[in-house]
Amino acid sequence: MSGTQSLERAFLLLRVIAAAGQQGASLDELRTSADCSQATAYRLLQYLRRQGFVRPAAQRGRYVLGYELFALGAQAGNASALREHARPVLLRLAQRFGDSFFLLVADGYQVLCLDMLAGVLPVQSYSGAVGGRIPMGVGQASQVLLAWLGRPARNDILSHNAATLRLDYGLDVAQISASLPSVKRLGYASGLVDKRLPGYTGLAVPILDADGQPLGALSCALARPRMTEARRQALAEAMKEGARRLVRG
Repeated sequence: MSGTQSLERAFLLLRVIAAAGQQGASLDELRTSADCSQATAYRLLQYLRRQGFVRPAAQRGRYVLGYELFALGAQAGNASALREHARPVLLRLAQRFGDSFFLLVADGYQVLCLDMLAGVLPVQSYSGAVGGRIPMGVGQASQVLLAWLGRPARNDILSHNAATLRLDYGLDVAQISASLPSVKRLGYASGLVDKRLPGYTGLAVPILDADGQPLGALSCALARPRMTEARRQALAEAMKEGARRLVRG
């Protein structure tokens, strides 16, 4: 097995272990997923364990992600200090409105949640938790990020994600595209109703650098009945100011 193949299988094992959650994954499950011998899976697993990327789960014979991945992830998520600067902004917004607030960034054809602060009321969100990913095009943060992208990049992303958006979320690419001029004019997005979370809504604003390029988005999520017009305007104003303050540092 080549070095490249070993590396690919090691990454695959990490993803399988991550998907297994708190119960962890067994050696046999990892071997099957990686389509390799038990000896190969065991060797890769032990290497990952020595590096701190994998550790034994509470249940004997199963493995969960190691703390070294958390340390690396924290550094990756704060490479531009965006997460560090956003944390107090998220805190102030959550304390004022009582809703859940998120920091999200574009990552290829997906949107990645870098940070979140849960509000006082339980809420469902597309990303689920820090580190969660959703297809670009889903949710209000996607709308904001797409609205500030150049047309070629935007069209490429929507074309790539079209089938997933339609089949999994009931979203039409033409509908998403048609919403973007209004998003850019208003300076915020309120999301589009989809079949995955029809009872929830939210609002997102862009975080723009000095050249007007999107660094990420601040987003909130709340039950649809809570989003009155007065609340929408108050959220938009406060979140826009938060985004400006974040960039100023």
